[in-house]
Amino acid sequence: MRQAADVTVYMGEFDSQPLVFAHLGDAMPGIDPGEVDVICKADPGPRLRHVFEASTAEAIEDAMGLFTALVLIFPEATRDAVTLPDGTARLVCLGTFPGSRRRPG
Repeated sequence: MRQAADVTVYMGEFDSQPLVFAHLGDAMPGIDPGEVDVICKADPGPRLRHVFEASTAEAIEDAMGLFTALVLIFPEATRDAVTLPDGTARLVCLGTFPGSRRRPG
């Protein structure tokens, strides 16, 4: 079953997923890492198309440019966390896009 969700997308320069999660933990205390998807140093297209419509996925991939990581933050991730509307020194907020994700049930 797929559930609609508004997904906030950030871009940054990171060498690995653990470094992204460490940064998020510092920048967004209380974030639920289980509700975050990090695409790091890989072809982002296939994973983006699992969340977004093809045209949105392509636009996000194009906007990524030379950044090495994309961070997809689902609404449940920030329920008990500080939010970052403008990003951080290491993450640029691309925006919030309509998407969906697979949920049990």
